[in-house]
Amino acid sequence: MYRRSPISTAVEYYRKLKETEFIEVLSAEELKANYSRKDLVKYIDFLSKLRSEVLSADLYPHHRKDILAKIDRRLSKLKVVLSGGKETPMLEILIEADKSEVFEEEVAKISCLLVNNYFREAKVILSLEGVGVSFPKGRSYTVYLASGEKYSLEIPAVAEKTGEATIGPIVAEATFSDGKRINVKSKLLKIKVKPYRPMLEVVRRVKSKNIIEGKPAEVEIILRNVGTTALGVSVVEPIEGMKIEGEYKWRGVLKPGEEKVLKYKIYLPSGSHTLPSTKVIYRDPRGSTWEKLLKEEVIEVKPIEAEKTDYNSLIDLFFKSAFSAGLGYLVGKYIVGKKLPEIKKYSKPVFIQGNIPWKKIEVKGQEVTIIFEHPIATVTEDRGSYIALRPATLEEILLATDIHLARTLQLEFCTKVENIFKYWRPRLGGEVNLSYKRIDLSKEEKEAIRKELEAKREVINEKKLSMLPENTLLEFIYYMGGFFRKKEFAIYVLTYSRLKKLFYNEIDHKPLAKAEALKAIEKRIRKDIEYVLILASPTGWDQKSIEEVESFILPNSHILLVDLKTGEVYFNKNDPIACEIASLIAKETTGLPPIPKEARKEFDKLTEMLVKGEINEKEYLNKILELLGVKIKVKEKASRASFLL
Repeated sequence: MYRRSPISTAVEYYRKLKETEFIEVLSAEELKANYSRKDLVKYIDFLSKLRSEVLSADLYPHHRKDILAKIDRRLSKLKVVLSGGKETPMLEILIEADKSEVFEEEVAKISCLLVNNYFREAKVILSLEGVGVSFPKGRSYTVYLASGEKYSLEIPAVAEKTGEATIGPIVAEATFSDGKRINVKSKLLKIKVKPYRPMLEVVRRVKSKNIIEGKPAEVEIILRNVGTTALGVSVVEPIEGMKIEGEYKWRGVLKPGEEKVLKYKIYLPSGSHTLPSTKVIYRDPRGSTWEKLLKEEVIEVKPIEAEKTDYNSLIDLFFKSAFSAGLGYLVGKYIVGKKLPEIKKYSKPVFIQGNIPWKKIEVKGQEVTIIFEHPIATVTEDRGSYIALRPATLEEILLATDIHLARTLQLEFCTKVENIFKYWRPRLGGEVNLSYKRIDLSKEEKEAIRKELEAKREVINEKKLSMLPENTLLEFIYYMGGFFRKKEFAIYVLTYSRLKKLFYNEIDHKPLAKAEALKAIEKRIRKDIEYVLILASPTGWDQKSIEEVESFILPNSHILLVDLKTGEVYFNKNDPIACEIASLIAKETTGLPPIPKEARKEFDKLTEMLVKGEINEKEYLNKILELLGVKIKVKEKASRASFLL
């Protein structure tokens, strides 16, 4: 068997070493820049294997020594490059807590960073230690790290009791792929542990449990967080449907030491009333929910003793107090047809808001609450379980319409547009014929009012029902040509009031919405031909409806809104057909001038002066007229004044 000589063996090893000669030629920075970590590890493995062979190879001593020296120099340099200057095994461990303070039984998150600074892979076993804490995921973790790898893990730790918790040292035992081992310990972490007490203090105080009718019961609810953690709190007093002023429900968060005070006033009719028990619900950050129940409170409301007065005194008292009715007469053209206010009965409690003067009196043995204000200056609102009476704003007084005025305005407008559109013709290109219908839409609504009164077993005021305005649809269909080549164009005119509102309250202060009027006629409009729709209301139109109409664009459809009281017409100015129709209507109607902005502030000021006696009623009305820009001209040989607009 052929056996190689020591010299030929040495030559072979020198030849293999030639492949790694660059390691000694290049600097550490150049090695890092030109070779990947993976390549450098492969060279370490190659040289380590070569070194093992050299140790057992048949070599002369001086050759073995020289070859091993070259191998060791190159291995040492590669290890320095890979381990950042360290040839010995090295592992870093860094820990931090996400909080310096926690509540007892709260979880603190410990971030642990491991860095393998050795050029070999490592298996790392972490052993957790601590005082006053527990580790819900166990006290031992195993992690595998490549050479140079950084690894982060999150360790949950639960604080067990109030005081101070210590976490660490965490011991990391690393075993590297070359068999070397090291143990590394982390620093100690100390965390303050606070007691966990979700506690809410709740107090409800009724300042006076014995009150006189018309005066409010004042209630306070105090919510105070006396615990150590934030609380989500929710409370609603079970008093919906009653007349309430102030804050009686709340939902929010209270931090430790914070408090929230709810204050409200509740108006109750005479008698004994129970303010129901209330649940206050609060929740802690951990999701637990608690309830506190406030006991019920009894409030006694004494009735106001009615003053006995005669009929004439009542009439005098009423008209002396109804000072703002003058504005209602003027703007609404409202004619007072009786000298005594009508007595109305309500099936619900009635609460009076604002500065409306009132008094409870006895008339012919009947106890009556008298409102010393004209109906046009008050607004009646049904709020579910009670009726509210409040002062009308200037805008509402100017919009207000009663049964008689609405009826007159609607009839007059129907007569005017009949005279216009019976003779007007659209341009259809030849001789145009007209088909005309007048439809009373109010019959169904009047019948519904009648049935409602019958169901309540109340007396039906037939005269009042018959005096309601007639909601009328005028239908003008223009056509030309034969049956098969017929051209058609339609104009629909609707005059509309809220009949139910006028019947029960006699006055309507609220501007009409376009949707309310359309609901009454939507099934009667022919959509297969071009048409103009004119909607007319004695209470004017709400701002949303006006804005919609002024920007309305739809092929073959044209909409106009008419305020019957002011004579204003609203339409899209870019629609030539709407412009033509509006000009025809404007020629036949005149209304009140626009309200100056100054009138809104001056109205309240003048009313206050009248109440204080600084001006009399005549001066008051003259001032109001000046604000509106209305002049009074007394005609010769005439018994009454007319208004020039």
